[in-house]
Amino acid sequence: MVRAVSQRLRDIGHLTAEFESPGNPAEAAASALKDGCDVLVACGGDGTVNGVASEVPGSQAALGILPLGTLNHFARDLGISDLATAEHALIRGNTRMVDVARLNGRIFLNNSGIGIYPVILLERDAAQKTGVPRWPAFVWACLKAMAKPPLVRLWLEPDDGHLARVTPFLFVGNNPYRTEGLAVGTRERLDGGVLGIYTARHHGRLGIVQLAFRSIVGTIRQDRDFTVLTARTLVVRTAARNVRVSIDGELWQSRPPLKYEIFPGALKVIAP
Repeated sequence: MVRAVSQRLRDIGHLTAEFESPGNPAEAAASALKDGCDVLVACGGDGTVNGVASEVPGSQAALGILPLGTLNHFARDLGISDLATAEHALIRGNTRMVDVARLNGRIFLNNSGIGIYPVILLERDAAQKTGVPRWPAFVWACLKAMAKPPLVRLWLEPDDGHLARVTPFLFVGNNPYRTEGLAVGTRERLDGGVLGIYTARHHGRLGIVQLAFRSIVGTIRQDRDFTVLTARTLVVRTAARNVRVSIDGELWQSRPPLKYEIFPGALKVIAP
């Protein structure tokens, strides 16, 4: 598929080269930039897109996407719903500037989480190491995490504010996510210049199960289920010496305080 798209781009006059980097996409992206590439096309899911995109801000290059992953959240929110749309966007070459967020200097395009989601990723990865396929491993991890949801005590400093929360999760988005209706989990825009910050109001197992069910059927209510904030920066403090954090679906260990920032218009993307 990738080679076919690359060939069609060459057929209309573009110069293309293919780089394979199953371990660290950022290394391939950095190499391509050194070779003078002005468009880097990430071919994969959100993890691959994150790795390639981490090298693009500060350069003159643009990021293109061929959505070949499982969920493709960033591509979807850009309006790239399938491979045909992605190829058409690359051929037309229309660019726009979108925001990127960072956690302690590490870029993310979608979201970062503390609490239950890193636990789910940890359980998913453990199940996959035993040979369980990705989706069954994810479902099993969700059920296991919801059976005994973690509670984290956090001190939040959004911009100049101060909040204390005991919650099963903190979710920080690169721009706000929809939290109500059937479009829950998507973003209306990627250039709003603010972080979307969410903590759950429910603590126990039943509350988490109800929240998950409401998200599936589209009956979440913001005033009932979440505390929602927006800010340009967020500092998170906790008594823990190290914190497991999710970044665009991948696990990361970080030492608090956790500093989240948004950088408006820092990434040039090729999109419809």
